[in-house]
Amino acid sequence: ALPDGHPPVGSLPPGHPPMGDGSGPIPFGPGGPFGHGGPGDGENVHGQGAGFLITADGYALTNHHVIEDAVRVTVSVGEEHNEIEATVVGSDEKSDVALIKLNSPRTDWPVALLADSDRLKVGDYVVAIGSPFGLEQSVSLGILSARGRRDIAPSGRQGLYDFLQTDASINPGNSGGPLLDVYGGVVGINSAVNAAGSGIGFAIPINQVKRMLPALQATGRFERSWLGVSIQSVRPELVRGLGLTSRDGALVREVIADGPAAAAGLAPGDVIVRFDGRRVRDANELPLLAGDAGVGATVDVSVMRDGKAVPIKITLGSHPENAEGRMSAGHGGKGYGGKGHGKKGAGGHGVDEAKKEPPAIGLSILNLGADDRSRLHLAADAGGARISKIKPGSPAAIAGLASDDVIISIDGTAIKDAASAATIIRDAPSGAVFKLLIRRGPSTVFAALAKP
Repeated sequence: ALPDGHPPVGSLPPGHPPMGDGSGPIPFGPGGPFGHGGPGDGENVHGQGAGFLITADGYALTNHHVIEDAVRVTVSVGEEHNEIEATVVGSDEKSDVALIKLNSPRTDWPVALLADSDRLKVGDYVVAIGSPFGLEQSVSLGILSARGRRDIAPSGRQGLYDFLQTDASINPGNSGGPLLDVYGGVVGINSAVNAAGSGIGFAIPINQVKRMLPALQATGRFERSWLGVSIQSVRPELVRGLGLTSRDGALVREVIADGPAAAAGLAPGDVIVRFDGRRVRDANELPLLAGDAGVGATVDVSVMRDGKAVPIKITLGSHPENAEGRMSAGHGGKGYGGKGHGKKGAGGHGVDEAKKEPPAIGLSILNLGADDRSRLHLAADAGGARISKIKPGSPAAIAGLASDDVIISIDGTAIKDAASAATIIRDAPSGAVFKLLIRRGPSTVFAALAKP
């Protein structure tokens, strides 16, 4: 269960498995990156974590990675250490949340009250409870040191996270334990720790969990809604060229054909600045907002298009992966493919004569030949300029362009061939922002880049 070559770590309680190597954020489970592994009995592998009761009849919350792949879940409750078997009612990998039910006739379990995590402010005191390194019922005090940590991927596991960050002393083994405010209300579920740092831990906001609870209890999983776009953050050099006043918003690179956004009229190059009444500060925020809004919900979206605010109503669909019982972040600013097929450099007729290298932006383009159109599944009379080469680290590379992308429009002007694209780029002044529409496989993708 531990990575190959993982070094042994001493000075742990007897029977405790080795810990992470400090290479990045890891969940708090005591047995390796995802709370599994360590000494077992024969081939049995044991994991350990924490949790807390939320209903008097025995429903409790913990982390998905604590119960993941478990064949048996037992819960030790109270100072008497009574061991009770539990059933996993529902879980969600993408948010690392699990709901379990104690298999007990008791209906008077003491419960933890769920607070309002949105009211928690940076600098407020918080209390973390759990079993760090197997040391049961440990309590530590700290402050909320940051909110909205969405670029955290514990052990490389991608998800839809909106972590609270705290410096309360927490360690592997705290997985699933509550993060409390000073009034004793639960504001989060401890979920990940940065083993390379000191005083940097992460918890899932309890308000996010509250929205998921009805579905987890009723169906065992949380189905996310779907906007149907591919997005990226607004880079500083693009702000003025996109008609914006700040870097706020999510830049739409691609609108998925037949998806909710396409049906509502959203277009590549739009910048989503508000979603369902909430400001979108960056691209990392939008997938979480869209996924939690609800399948079938109609939301008001505000986009900036050519420097003007455009209101759009979008009825959200069901994420395509819901049917498979697994969720996906899915909107992380990546298009389709980007690499061509067939022989490298195959360009049909007149390739050498039509090769253009627009200065400074870091790409080479060619006329489309008959072979290109066939290989890239384009119409026989399709126009455009095929990208043949991208210089690493150039504006074109930073914008996400790739070989075999076909430029079909620059700043609203249709591109017929490589010469027309090269002329537009060459004649533009330094600092100009080019807004490109790219044909990539079956999709039309937006890309923006600034000329140095």
